Amino acid sequence: MIGRLGALLKWLLLLPVFIVVIVLAVANDHVVRVGLNPFDRADMVLELPLYQVGFALFAVGVACGGFVVWNSQRRFRRRARDKSHDAARWRNRAEQAEKSAAGGQTLIAAPRENTGN
Repeated sequence: MIGRLGALLKWLLLLPVFIVVIVLAVANDHVVRVGLNPFDRADMVLELPLYQVGFALFAVGVACGGFVVWNSQRRFRRRARDKSHDAARWRNRAEQAEKSAAGGQTLIAAPRENTGN
């Protein structure tokens, strides 16, 4: 029920935004010159409708924001990867202990390290 309500609410909020964006895109179809070389205005000039420039800038902003968020979560991904390796090691050790116990063998625990306490 909550999922359906959330989807309905999302569309109720986004639909007017989409309509406004489409109306602005249709209204602003004038061609603008976009210079890609800031040092020479005659070099590398694109002539695009204004809405395409706006959509392109929006897409670049979304891509840059996604990269920044992805990069800021690097340490959490590293920690999760390390924990999954630790979990796999302990799982393998438990499986080996179960196999040894089923075979009648007893495991000898490794001696503890002396920490000096």
